[in-house]
Amino acid sequence: MRYLKNSFFTCLLLFVILSTTYSQQVYPDPHYRFLSGPGLLQDRNFYLFTLLEQLPGLPSLLTKDSSLNELAKGYKQRIANPVSKHDMADSLLFTENTIRQVSNTFITLLERNPEQWLPLLREMRGSGLFELYAGKSDAQLLHYAWKDAANGINYIINAYANGTGLRYPVIDSAAFYVRSPAYRAAIQQLLEQVREKDKPGELFFQPSLQLALGLLRLNHRDEAVRYEPMSATNGDAYRLIKKTSWDKYPYPAMLILGASPVAKETISETGKSRCRMGAELYRKGLAPFIIVSGGHVRPVGTVYSEAIEMKKYLVNELKIPAAAVMVDPYARHTTTNVRNAVRIAWRSGIPVNKRMLCVSDAMHLVYVNSPLFKQRCMTELGYMPAADIKQADLYFLSFLPDLRSLQANAFDPLDP
Repeated sequence: MRYLKNSFFTCLLLFVILSTTYSQQVYPDPHYRFLSGPGLLQDRNFYLFTLLEQLPGLPSLLTKDSSLNELAKGYKQRIANPVSKHDMADSLLFTENTIRQVSNTFITLLERNPEQWLPLLREMRGSGLFELYAGKSDAQLLHYAWKDAANGINYIINAYANGTGLRYPVIDSAAFYVRSPAYRAAIQQLLEQVREKDKPGELFFQPSLQLALGLLRLNHRDEAVRYEPMSATNGDAYRLIKKTSWDKYPYPAMLILGASPVAKETISETGKSRCRMGAELYRKGLAPFIIVSGGHVRPVGTVYSEAIEMKKYLVNELKIPAAAVMVDPYARHTTTNVRNAVRIAWRSGIPVNKRMLCVSDAMHLVYVNSPLFKQRCMTELGYMPAADIKQADLYFLSFLPDLRSLQANAFDPLDP
């Protein structure tokens, strides 16, 4: 009887431990479903703001705070009475003092109402878009996420209202001369639209957010959302991934780095050459899936995405099965070629605990495997998207994916 009683309590204890263990949320969540805000451009660039707007209880919590209300009133007054029409968009920039003030307010509200903020924090951690801060406390996570979002707003306003502060001015600049009277008039119209949208209960960040998104649209800079949802763009491959036996292949996926055309051709000769190398490795059975990477980069304003054209070449000319080729139609640099490939692997279900293959020409791979590339990644992304890079051939190398690649980049609104 004593043995049975002890066994019962042992089993009960084991059940409680296992239930607790398996009920804990795993972050980031590979099955995470993103919430939708008023538009894809906002969701892609400012998911924190989408969450603050959409999660029940948070909007009312923010509008009831006196300090955030004062900020909202201040922005409304500045729109209505700009100091100078020449720099009128500057009235909606977030100053360092404002960023610090809001951060302190958020943390205070979190301490006072932890249960109301818990859904937000779960969404943030589950999404992976704040993965760079995954190891930090809830307060620190909120602080850094808000700071990134505010600085992202400032980046867009400075870049597309004033023509300043762009990281890549040659390929990312405004579509118009920002000091021309016609463009200043267009910005004035944007500000008038923001003022017209003013309504009771508006959150303090919304006027600045609306201006930033309006500036992107005004300049036809919607690259970040042209192929959403990616699960549909790469739908055939996503379905095939579920049936794939990964043990049959040395690598789960192969990344082919893009190369911009120099004129009006749809795909560069360099891009074709890299595709041919990748196709040869695919036929040898090195990987079951190919990820081609490259966005709308050069010539500036091009209607062609490097990745889309590379997939056409692989499928139509090189006869690679369409379902075996996934596109990353957003990346604008080698740093984000690698980062976005890791994102696609994670979101699609490709194992990220195995080495990925990377294909390009010899000189390009020398750069990828150099301290210079690592330094650029650290400067522009804050981390290395590829770990333990190993080069076994002139035309391909392998690396381990780093899940910090899921982190959204506030300073790259065309490919956040």
